[in-house]
Amino acid sequence: MDTKDVIFELRTKKGLSQDELAEKLYVTRQAVSRWENGETIPNTETLKLLSKFFDVSINTL
Repeated sequence: MDTKDVIFELRTKKGLSQDELAEKLYVTRQAVSRWENGETIPNTETLKLLSKFFDVSINTL
């Protein structure tokens, strides 16, 4: 599964909007949208935050 699909699945399983996830990670909603559309991938620091927030390994992302 691609990073974009994993982020989308984890976010929707938690019932979060893109805005809500962005706020928790201190990024813009547009950044979350770009990740989920596969336009960009999160940087290393953001991957660490995503990993901790969703309680998954970075390798899962």
